[in-house]
Amino acid sequence: MSVKKKKIAIIGAGYTGMILAKELSKKYTVDLIEAKNDIGGMTATFNAYGTNLEYFYRHIFKSDKYAIDLIKELNLDDEMEWNETRMGYYVKDRGSYDFGTPISLLKFKPLDLWSKFRFGMGFIKIKLIRNYHKLEDVTADAWLSKNLNKKSYECIFKPLLISKFGEAYKDISMVWLWNKLVARNSSSKKNGEALGYLKGSYQKLTDKLKQLLKDNGVNIILGTKITRIYKTKNSKYKLDGLTTNYDKVVMTVPLPCVKELVNGLNINKKYINKLSSIDYTAAKVLVMFLKKSFMPYYWLNIGDSGIPFGGLIEHTNMQDKKLYGNNYVLYVSNYMYKNNPLYKMNKEKLFNEYLPYLKKVNPQFDKNWIKRLEVYNEDYAQQIVKTNYFKNIPELKIPSEELYVASMAQIYPQDRGMNNAIGLGLKVANLIISKDKN
Repeated sequence: MSVKKKKIAIIGAGYTGMILAKELSKKYTVDLIEAKNDIGGMTATFNAYGTNLEYFYRHIFKSDKYAIDLIKELNLDDEMEWNETRMGYYVKDRGSYDFGTPISLLKFKPLDLWSKFRFGMGFIKIKLIRNYHKLEDVTADAWLSKNLNKKSYECIFKPLLISKFGEAYKDISMVWLWNKLVARNSSSKKNGEALGYLKGSYQKLTDKLKQLLKDNGVNIILGTKITRIYKTKNSKYKLDGLTTNYDKVVMTVPLPCVKELVNGLNINKKYINKLSSIDYTAAKVLVMFLKKSFMPYYWLNIGDSGIPFGGLIEHTNMQDKKLYGNNYVLYVSNYMYKNNPLYKMNKEKLFNEYLPYLKKVNPQFDKNWIKRLEVYNEDYAQQIVKTNYFKNIPELKIPSEELYVASMAQIYPQDRGMNNAIGLGLKVANLIISKDKN
């Protein structure tokens, strides 16, 4: 006589949710529930002249083991490309320069020789750090101010911190910056970076994973936004709008959404406080399809706080423009708070707002280059990683409940991203299975 499998609901079908469903379906009956009309989360795509393209620019690093292993497992490694790319840095009133390699640093005119030396030594010191715990109560602003000279800090790192976190830049933990630089260094090459991309987009990986979930019996429920979790008399869980009783529920949504979902349950106050203790910035990306190439770089960081966006990513400097109807694809990346007037602008208004600054970066740019515009928002794009961040991270399992949280804000010291979303899914799946064995 077969033992009836326990039922698990997974709320959110980004990569964390999909990996959870993949692993848990081996032992449980799984419902994967998504508010949108398809799975993939922030790796979702749209049709770009016959080829899928991510709403938000996407690549992986050589150190992204979870993503690379999944690509191999789903037999897509032959379609994985590692392309050498160039990085640039735009300096206020000075223009754009190659950046990211020792040679480019030597040629970087905005810094004098002493500032270059201090910058280079500071970068080496960061790479040599093995125990990040020593940095927990140190801000990036304080560490960089001490280990670089004022000119190199204010020219390079300070504008980047401001563009990412706004007025919170002085509170950002050095652990966050340390991890970003260590991860990026894994893909460094003599002339730039070797970044990974699935030719034709990561939609190929999502589609393969979706089919595997269906083959494994996962019930994928789309277009269903869950707003509340209820507990039944027999200690099961019900989700508003669904009739099924679940033995366990996993929430892969942002922490403020988790707090809403469990509102009304008798959850430990200390845990609820942790759900409220981490703030986020939003992101808004303008995707431009152009008749001409905007720049020679794949990635251009904007080191000018007077420009209202933080980065330019020319996707077609990593992928062939023939895939996108012979158009050049440029992402204009901008992290901001949701109260920023730019956040509510449609694509035409946003482009007109950006146009003078795009011309500042490239004086040759003309609006007649535009073939098509798209715009995409994400309310909870980047958690604000302040000092001693680890103290505020909610536990993966809510105490005294069969409720689990697998949210990007719990990934630490690593930052959010597809690879770490996969890793979090594996971690929480193993936790659930191991607890049921005990």
